Amino acid sequence: MAAPDHNTAEPWEPTSEFTWTDRAYDLLEQNLLHAQVDVVDGVLTTKVWGRCPRCAGQLHDVQVPTAVGDFAGTRGGGGWGSAVPEPPVVIVDVTCGCGVPHLDAPEGTTGCGVTFRVELVAEGAPPSTSVTP
Repeated sequence: MAAPDHNTAEPWEPTSEFTWTDRAYDLLEQNLLHAQVDVVDGVLTTKVWGRCPRCAGQLHDVQVPTAVGDFAGTRGGGGWGSAVPEPPVVIVDVTCGCGVPHLDAPEGTTGCGVTFRVELVAEGAPPSTSVTP
């Protein structure tokens, strides 16, 4: 079912302009979009849910990234001895999956077509090890 303020008249457009990532961060700050990353038994899972930054439809995106990389880093500025490893940062690209077919969408496609990016901090992941599913 569409959200009360879901703009279903917004035509489908496959766009990933930075504007949508910027709006997604605004929605995160307003608590209208939510994101989390979990690491359980070495498996990293991301979840993004809430309002789409373009059509305001409700989306729910769960991903298990296939290539994460080594996110080792340091925090602090006191020299080698005082460096504290940073937790891995996971970048997630989310495409609207609001469940509603928008005007001009390819057959069988739901959502408005927008793709945006969210950065998550994987607090439970070992900082010097790659986390792969």
